Amino acid sequence: MTEISTIVLLDPLRPHVFPLEALSLLSGPIRIGENVPASVRNALPKSTSDAGVVVTMDGGYAEVPAQAKTGVQIIRAAPVHGDRLVEAASIMDRLWSRGGWEATQTHESLSVYLVEETYEVLDAIRSGDEIDLREELGDLLLQVLFHSRIAQSHHVFDLDDVAAALIEKLIHRSPHLTSSGVVDIAEQERAWEELKAAEKARASAMDGIATSQPPILLAAKVRARAQKAGVSDVIDEEALERLVAQCMQADATLAGALRALIDEIRAREAESR
Repeated sequence: MTEISTIVLLDPLRPHVFPLEALSLLSGPIRIGENVPASVRNALPKSTSDAGVVVTMDGGYAEVPAQAKTGVQIIRAAPVHGDRLVEAASIMDRLWSRGGWEATQTHESLSVYLVEETYEVLDAIRSGDEIDLREELGDLLLQVLFHSRIAQSHHVFDLDDVAAALIEKLIHRSPHLTSSGVVDIAEQERAWEELKAAEKARASAMDGIATSQPPILLAAKVRARAQKAGVSDVIDEEALERLVAQCMQADATLAGALRALIDEIRAREAESR
């Protein structure tokens, strides 16, 4: 039996795309793995059991590491940046198609998780632990995948539409993408705001403010928008400052009480162990 000289590993995400260095090997005798999709198999020469060139799916041939140690040439499709995002979207589709818990969720039922995961990302940033940040960003990404899949089931939009909208926004608001040389940050920010304003064409400076955000943040946003629109004189600054101070004090009091409660619960758990 002919010894294996080369193993061509196909990318499971795009099995129809072959590495360039493997093309010259596909005209001769090849052995095709059983895991290769029929559509790809039918486009290749007939499989021969004793061929020295093996074509199989990446990750589907357990002997690859051992073969590589013996000097067998391994040709692998180059990874594409963002491939794992495609894989994550595929897994979400599979979870949804099984009709379990995932398929019962709505935008509203998931909203509490979206807020919670966002705060966990903030906690990871403040802790300075970038490994923890990586995990928390993954949890936040899950929310994007989830909401996109729900919208897809309603035939409104899907994940590709979300990405396309982002791409269009980034390109339109970032003229420096096509420029050469050093980017002037102040000019970049000014262009972004001007293009954003032209896109939105808001009738009021208050349009587009996220009213679901915490009151203290909302107050700062309203004040900034009013100043930018030249109507800040309608704000009773003294009254607003008093309300913000009261809100901050209430938040600090509640946060302190909750931290103490957390410590007490941990101590009780330690005692019981």
